[in-house]
Amino acid sequence: MEKTKVMIEFDIYGDDFNPQIITDQLNIQPHTSWRKGDSVEGKPIVRKKSCWSFSTGYQESLDINDQLSEIIERFQGESEKLIELKKAHNLEILVSIVINIEENQKPAMNFNKEAISFIHQIGAEVDIDLYIYS
Repeated sequence: MEKTKVMIEFDIYGDDFNPQIITDQLNIQPHTSWRKGDSVEGKPIVRKKSCWSFSTGYQESLDINDQLSEIIERFQGESEKLIELKKAHNLEILVSIVINIEENQKPAMNFNKEAISFIHQIGAEVDIDLYIYS
């Protein structure tokens, strides 16, 4: 029996920048990155923006805060660097929450004060995607 899974991606994107700059400044390896104009694997299209992306990967979970706290712990100490990078390279930050619901097991979906404060401080947007499978 499949279990409900949650993944959170912390994406830094912009028109055209070298993702290695983010890696060097934060001293954190992304799970994936690409440059504007790079080919999209398996598709006849190219990337419209550059991106640096860190992910929790899919984890069995019934509370999005389990994964969100991983992201906050990883990046909270880098808030000032993130803000500087955003300004210097005209970047945006997106926190994407992806939920795969199985067996009608819906996870708790709320944002605690710490998450709200961090997201606000770095000027990030939040996106939530729900996929109901069974």
